[in-house]
Amino acid sequence: MRVLCIGKSVIETTCVINERIEEGKTIRINNKTECGGGLAGNVAYLLGKWGVETYIASMLGPDDGASKIKKEYETIGIKTDYLETSYDKKTGQSIVIVNETTKNKTVLDLESNSFLKKYSFGIEPDIVISDGNDFNATVAAFDKYEKIPTYLIVSRFDKEMLELCKYANTLFFSQSAAESATNIKFDFNNTATLVSIYNSIKQKYNKSEVIITIGERGCIYSIGGQVKILPPVRVGIVDTNGAKEAFVGGYAYGVLKKFDLEKCLIYGTIAASIATTKLTSRNSLPSLSDVSNYYDSKFGGQNSTSVPNDTPPLNSQTPATPSGNANVGNQPVNSSQLNNGAINNQNGNINQNAGVQNIQNMPNNGGVVNNNQVASNVVNNQNPNVVNQNVNK
Repeated sequence: MRVLCIGKSVIETTCVINERIEEGKTIRINNKTECGGGLAGNVAYLLGKWGVETYIASMLGPDDGASKIKKEYETIGIKTDYLETSYDKKTGQSIVIVNETTKNKTVLDLESNSFLKKYSFGIEPDIVISDGNDFNATVAAFDKYEKIPTYLIVSRFDKEMLELCKYANTLFFSQSAAESATNIKFDFNNTATLVSIYNSIKQKYNKSEVIITIGERGCIYSIGGQVKILPPVRVGIVDTNGAKEAFVGGYAYGVLKKFDLEKCLIYGTIAASIATTKLTSRNSLPSLSDVSNYYDSKFGGQNSTSVPNDTPPLNSQTPATPSGNANVGNQPVNSSQLNNGAINNQNGNINQNAGVQNIQNMPNNGGVVNNNQVASNVVNNQNPNVVNQNVNK
């Protein structure tokens, strides 16, 4: 198993506060942590941590930050052959401010605006993953490796991302990027918007697998031409930074292991949820055993590449077009252990009789979906099942 990750590798400084950030106010910070970060860098780190042969391609500066980042990668076996050094710009930095009370985060990106100059990747990877922050290197890699899975993390939607989406065969849209791409706002009291947004993107990129992460409500995807929601699992939140990267990395690992589509999504969801239980994106990335043990505990140790399903899908009047990705199966998960909601696009609401199932240890009304709610699990906070309200946002 071999993966090439292209994009940001930065020094991330996480500061914890217990008050609101207000203009003109001085805030004293006593709790600060520094480590490597960046979208592509964190995906690579997770996969390397999980034993995947992983290569990272990023531009760094001639400074101590670059040395720290490289050492972190090499410590867990990530190949740094495609790290380059720019001698006129510093290594990129991100400052993440986490509110200890609300768990909300504010991210300040100190862009280095420095991009790779060499695109002659001399390896044969099984998957290529880009965060879209290095346009030319991404185009070169996606073009060269067009016959294998190519993943694009769409965290914004501008002219460059619009073009890159044409190259990738799996697109991970954030909620905000999906809204920007379609000029439609998600309205979870009118679920026709979920179907409209998903199908609008899917029809535009009908040869690609499309996955939209929607925060505390999980992710939207399609299987067998039908649109569905996979809710997240709940955990106690400390810091949501890194959840997106854990989701993509967990999903990619599933594809490498030839899991079916929904099992790949579950692995990503579990990884993302666990990632929010610790401070900083890099240090919070879970171990493979944490994710696989959690999966086995909830799905009875079913490790086959095909997990049975009896849950009706999230149907839409204009179904999404299947991607035909040979590396992703089409057997969904067992609905007795996961809550997969169904949307009826004719009235834009959740179907009350759509076969939504209760997850283990749910309290009264847990998983009950009415015509004004989107399908999402609500479970006891004392149980490790408890859903992260900010996962994948």
